[in-house]
Amino acid sequence: MVITQTNPPNLRDATKTRFTPEEYRAIEETAEERHEYCNGEIILMPGCSEVHSTIACNLLIYLGFLLRDTDFRLYNNDLRVWIPEHGCGTYADLMVINGEPEFNGDRTDEILNPLRIVEVLSPSTEGYDRGEKFRK
Repeated sequence: MVITQTNPPNLRDATKTRFTPEEYRAIEETAEERHEYCNGEIILMPGCSEVHSTIACNLLIYLGFLLRDTDFRLYNNDLRVWIPEHGCGTYADLMVINGEPEFNGDRTDEILNPLRIVEVLSPSTEGYDRGEKFRK
């Protein structure tokens, strides 16, 4: 998979190549596509296939069943994982936390305390999802 920096269509200055986390979050709130953020770069996320979606849904159902009546919480890719020490925000297919979620400041869309992260791999994204995605 080729990761490229993109300028989302709702960006006023299309020549800008580095963004603050606040600029990224403002762009992401109205973007039609999802983007990851890493140290000032905004990276377009690829779409997923029907097979990918089916696997992610099945895992969500299965893990939800296994984790019922526990202190573990399961989340899908609607919430971002924020990694402050690397200045990165990304969307995991699934994540599990233990107890209450720790949000990034007053944001309710960025989780700081995932215990487990689950990525559904495809041939085009496997290398990135297994390594660089969470090690920026």
